[in-house]
Amino acid sequence: MGQRYDEFADWYDTYVTSGMGQPFARSADRLLERLLGPGADRLCLDLGCGGGAHVPALTGLGWRVTGVDISARQVDLARRTGITATVANAEDLPLADQSVDAVATIMTTTDFDDLPPVFAEAHRVLRPGGRLVVITSHPCFGGAFVERDTHGSCIVHPGYRRHERIEEHPLLGDGIRSRVGVVNVPLPALLNALTGAGLILHETAEDDGEEPIPTLLGLTAIRPRQQLDDLSTPHEQPPTSAMTS
Repeated sequence: MGQRYDEFADWYDTYVTSGMGQPFARSADRLLERLLGPGADRLCLDLGCGGGAHVPALTGLGWRVTGVDISARQVDLARRTGITATVANAEDLPLADQSVDAVATIMTTTDFDDLPPVFAEAHRVLRPGGRLVVITSHPCFGGAFVERDTHGSCIVHPGYRRHERIEEHPLLGDGIRSRVGVVNVPLPALLNALTGAGLILHETAEDDGEEPIPTLLGLTAIRPRQQLDDLSTPHEQPPTSAMTS
C-alpha cells in the first residue's frame, strides 16, 4: 500500500501546495481550524500526514505536531516541514496509550480499507477528553459517485451505498484518486466507525466554500473521560412503593 503512494508523493505535494489542489487543501485547513482550535503547545498527531501539506495549519494553531503515514516518501517530505514523522500503519500506531491531546486526520478516510480499527487506534492514543478531528470529502456530495456540473449542482450516481475500494471509475477525475484509487465511504459507515471506537461525536461542520453544495465534511469526536460503559449505565431508580387505597 505504501508503495502506491510513494510513486505519486512528489506530484501530490506540488498539487496541494501550489497546484490545482491548493484551494481544496486550504478549504480543508479552514475547516480544521474551526473544529480543532488552538493548541497551546499541546501534542497533536497528524494521522496520515502525507507530505505534510496540513502541518502549517496545525502549527499555526499552536499545536506541536507528530505525523505518521504509510508512505516512506511522503514521510520524508513531511519531515521537511520540521515535524517528527514516522512510517507506520494507522491500525498499529507507534505511540503509547493516552499520549496525545488531539488527533487530526485530513483527507484520509477514503484511503483506509477498514476504518473502525483506525479510529480505535486514535481512541487508544488520545488522552481522556482529547479530540479526534476528521476532515474528509463529503460522503453525500463529494464521494466517488458524485458528478458536479459547472453551476455547482451535483448528481449522486448509483453506488453511493457501496463501502468498497474503487480502482477505476469515470468520476474519479484526474487527481490523486485516479492514481491510487479510493474507498467509497457512505455517511453511516463513517459515523458508525467513530462511535464504534468508543468516541463521542461532538461537532459537525461543512466547508465554507462558494459552491452552493459543500464538498467537505468535518467531524469532531471526543474520547470520554469515563468509560462509555459507565456513561451508559442507567441511574438506579428508587424502589416504587406499593399503592394504598
